[in-house]
Amino acid sequence: MKILSTLFASAIVIGSIGAASASELVYRPVNPSFGGDPLNGNWLLSQATSQTPGGGSPGFTIDFPDFGGIPQPTPTPTPLPEVPGGPAAAGG
Repeated sequence: MKILSTLFASAIVIGSIGAASASELVYRPVNPSFGGDPLNGNWLLSQATSQTPGGGSPGFTIDFPDFGGIPQPTPTPTPLPEVPGGPAAAGG
């Protein structure tokens, strides 16, 4: 019985020490998109690109889907219409 009461008393003391040393948690955003420091943007971008295969991105690429071997038309530039009062009308 004495061991049980000693164990119970020590559990109360340990529990009160843990509660006394607790502090308030405060959220501080890191990402500038969510209110963090704007100077963190370059660091976050470098951390994200270092996690890509090869340790970084060689440039911007788009991975288009495979169309099953169907040849796709080559886009041709569409000429823009003349605008009344544009640079040709100014005599420039």
